[in-house]
Amino acid sequence: MNPRTGRAAARLLGCLAILGVTCTGARPASSRVPPRAHLVRTAAVLHASAAEAEPQGREVFHTVEKGESWQQIAEAYVDRTSVWDAADLAGAIAEANQGSIKHAPAAGARLRIPHVLAHPNRIERIGIPDDGVIKGIYVRGSTGAGRGFPHLLDRVVAHGMNAIVLDVKDYDGKLTYPSKVPLAVESGAVDHPPMRTYARAVRFAHERGVRVIARISCFNDQLMAKAHPGMAIRGVSGHPYRNGWLDPKNERAQDYVIDLAKEAIAAGADEIQLDYVRFPVTGMKNIDFGLDTRKDPRAKVDVITRFVERVHGVTKAHGVPLSLDVFGVIAFGRADDIQNLGQDPAVLGRHAEFLSAMVYPSHYDDGFMGYEHPGDHPELVGLGVKHMIAEMDRDEGEHHAKIRPWLQAMRHNTTNYGAAYIQDEIRTGDHAGGKGWLLWNPGQVYDVAWSALPAHPGANAKLAVARHMTR
Repeated sequence: MNPRTGRAAARLLGCLAILGVTCTGARPASSRVPPRAHLVRTAAVLHASAAEAEPQGREVFHTVEKGESWQQIAEAYVDRTSVWDAADLAGAIAEANQGSIKHAPAAGARLRIPHVLAHPNRIERIGIPDDGVIKGIYVRGSTGAGRGFPHLLDRVVAHGMNAIVLDVKDYDGKLTYPSKVPLAVESGAVDHPPMRTYARAVRFAHERGVRVIARISCFNDQLMAKAHPGMAIRGVSGHPYRNGWLDPKNERAQDYVIDLAKEAIAAGADEIQLDYVRFPVTGMKNIDFGLDTRKDPRAKVDVITRFVERVHGVTKAHGVPLSLDVFGVIAFGRADDIQNLGQDPAVLGRHAEFLSAMVYPSHYDDGFMGYEHPGDHPELVGLGVKHMIAEMDRDEGEHHAKIRPWLQAMRHNTTNYGAAYIQDEIRTGDHAGGKGWLLWNPGQVYDVAWSALPAHPGANAKLAVARHMTR
């Protein structure tokens, strides 16, 4: 290749890269350009706004292959558009080309693809608000992949919240998106993930001003413990202890979590949240952690703390906050609880921006703190936050994490659950010094939460602006 041709090719490749098109072989299935797709571009695209769809001088066309359906065409392009669901995009493509969704497109027809974004993969993280208060709900990967996900985000904003906690990996070990982490791929953790990509869910949340907190279940990982028994906790016999837990000391188990955290950061997550960042405390018969806790009662605390410090080094390097889900019981400072779990809030607070104490009232044993039936006492949230802050104050270090509790947003083990219950949790947590809160409902039913949180004034207008800016 002569120098002039080489320079021209380099310029072309640069323009294609800006548009999110690679020329290094096959593209990922989620973003592959269909056969005979036509991209008409000018230099105007190089100056297009990040949220601007179909900038002047750039349109995307597709030539229909024999037998292709509207849905198949939409599936090929949906990740590059401002439309969430491929079925909706299929209808939009048909309408934009004077076609009918009821009849297949004609082979050879040249179709314009509407709602294409200039920069669908641009990452622009949302920082911590000035007041440091983050309020949100828990969202499973299946919910984040559903057709109703944009509507859920709209409701989050409408009810005065600014975040979702979106699963990267739950304790079953299955990832919610097609991860490229080698261990995840090799072990089958990415087989049939519900979400097209994690970054796409982040983009739709960001369009509405909603932060995405990426939740990673660390050492409770049923799939990985089975796929790689060498990473699992051992029994006294030396064989893997089949309780679905990885050994928190195991470097490969730790590296796996760190690799997932890096991938979530690359996808645009605004915060990394570690769950099950502890040792197991149930089903312990004949288990062997490989630690001499008689000689060193805080051996587990040291293991968990060193691991969290490793993760924090990664998140700090990218300017991304780290939060830790911690057992509510450790707020009350009992040494045996702290040592058995390996979670010492006073120490962990040095290596995270937030501690999310799981102070669900229903999860305390009957008689706890003198309460005959703790599940009926939402004020236990405030008590837990107060004690957690007191535990943090034991540490003389300069960095102290903020306390952002998990609140109970489900009927489990209560007789008085309702809107007032959630309101009391919020009120007592805030009064005790909590910085925001997160609502937990594993069944993803938040009807009571919506009724507990009045609609936020002006939310509809803001959402309309957000949707307009991305179309």
